[in-house]
Amino acid sequence: MTADAVQISVHDRLDQIDPAEWSEVVAAAQAPVFYDSTFLRAYERLPLQQTGKFFYLRFGDPAVAVLPAYVQSTDDPLGKVAGLGLPGREPGDRILQTHVAHCYDTLIPARPGALTPRLVEQACETLGTLAAQEGLKWFAFLNVDGSSDLAGMLASAGLARYPIFTRYNKRISGFRTAEDFIDGIPSSKARYLLRHNYRQAQNAGMEITYPDPAQGVPGAVGLCQSTTARHGTAAYYPDCFGDFVTLAADVISVIEIRLRGGLAAAVINLHDPLRFHMWAGGADHALLEGVRSSFPLMLLSAMERAVETRYPIFEAGRANDATKQQFRLNSLPLFAFVGTV
Repeated sequence: MTADAVQISVHDRLDQIDPAEWSEVVAAAQAPVFYDSTFLRAYERLPLQQTGKFFYLRFGDPAVAVLPAYVQSTDDPLGKVAGLGLPGREPGDRILQTHVAHCYDTLIPARPGALTPRLVEQACETLGTLAAQEGLKWFAFLNVDGSSDLAGMLASAGLARYPIFTRYNKRISGFRTAEDFIDGIPSSKARYLLRHNYRQAQNAGMEITYPDPAQGVPGAVGLCQSTTARHGTAAYYPDCFGDFVTLAADVISVIEIRLRGGLAAAVINLHDPLRFHMWAGGADHALLEGVRSSFPLMLLSAMERAVETRYPIFEAGRANDATKQQFRLNSLPLFAFVGTV
């Protein structure tokens, strides 16, 4: 071990690492909710996609960085890993990856100053060794912000770089209401669409409620499942999704929008100290008759809630690119960085 290297320990359960130590590193890194122990424990108990093995890397003693990794199929529920064009990939091949398909902001949570090229090299070396032990061809960091220091370090470590998604967010720390968000959109057409869409819903008797996810939210979960199924990705929210939401309730909130007495739309949000994540959503288009579009309605409802609860950053996830760009959400190109074993 060289002088600037740190000791890395590998664990197959999160509870093998001191919970306070993990949380301190995640907090110091200002990492997104996907690294919160509540989210990770829920995923360990109820994985939202087929997962063979779980690994948790602890860098240093005491820890200066942490990292979860998962053995999963390259036939992922969104088809993005399968579509990367990995040399020699065949259906059914597995890969060791950080993080999972439901995370759109991958990093190595590290204390300030600890994320160095040497630490990233060590992370890659350890992941490569674990992948080889499992008989895998690759390891990968999915959904890395292409402008981040980590992206540059992974490229310098020799990992191949593949475009995978675009993520959208907005800094909202100065907003008093969602109207401030609308007023900041240059396009009068886009401003009109948001306001008109909302008025259409109000005219249809809109009622917005915020049910407790710890009590179970089968209606919201069902809408998310039926909506993703319509888009051809039914496996993305499997049968256990409702139980996952209940188990991870400490970092989740739910918005339900009712029209004409029925549940017309729902948003399942994630939270960390900096960010309000518009994570999952679904709509019943029959109940939304007379409302031009479901996404602007869900976006504005979630934005209002984020502003009310004083989050500095609004995360709008991936996909629906044209609409998110129309509403002037900030785009961050994401990349998969893949190492060959």
